[in-house]
Amino acid sequence: MNRIRNKHPLIYMITNDVSREICTNIILAAGGCVICSETSEEIDEILNLADGLYIDIGMPTVEKAELMKRAVRLASQRGIPVVLDPVGVGASGFRRNLVNELLLIGGITCIRGNVGEIGSLCNRRVVYNGAETSRISLTDEELMALSKRTGAMILLGGKTDRLVWKDQVVERPGGGRIFTRLSGGGCLQAAFLATVIASFEDRWEGLRKGVDLFNFAGRIAAKESKGIGSFSIAFMDTIGQT
Repeated sequence: MNRIRNKHPLIYMITNDVSREICTNIILAAGGCVICSETSEEIDEILNLADGLYIDIGMPTVEKAELMKRAVRLASQRGIPVVLDPVGVGASGFRRNLVNELLLIGGITCIRGNVGEIGSLCNRRVVYNGAETSRISLTDEELMALSKRTGAMILLGGKTDRLVWKDQVVERPGGGRIFTRLSGGGCLQAAFLATVIASFEDRWEGLRKGVDLFNFAGRIAAKESKGIGSFSIAFMDTIGQT
């Protein structure tokens, strides 16, 4: 955490209205700073300042999709790490096309998703219930193939998190089931990881450290809280004090 606070990375965030506040708070609690903008006229100037880009495709619009594509293109040209959260990517053709276009641009550093979202990117058939999915199982080989195809590190969130970079697969204990009951729990993790990854020259090391820190804080907060409401406060406090 000291590395993050010494770096104090600026994260440019394009996310959804549901999770914007908690994602902003987790970046600040971790020791980063954040700017949110959906105005195309200032995107070039913002990315001249930013250390990282976090994109969440939840609640997409045509205008926001174009902004995301432009942001990824500029970040790729400037070597800025990009974390992509493909929220509900299998739920509609619009979302699938958007994510495919972002991946074709290149420069995505890390893709973070649940089993349904990552499964959709692996061309698996997924049945959706809101942002959550029916149970499917993904093999290490599928995840490695996705990493190689996209050039991105993959984080498959779950009871056990799986981190994948090309031929490397690492498993980590998850942060706890309570995150699945928290609105924007996955977005929260992705925003935190964008902050950590932006603080490391070695992006793979940054992902591993970020997942460990996030899940450690989740387990501590779960022990100290009485439910979902108090967990959110305890989790932010734990991140801020770690």
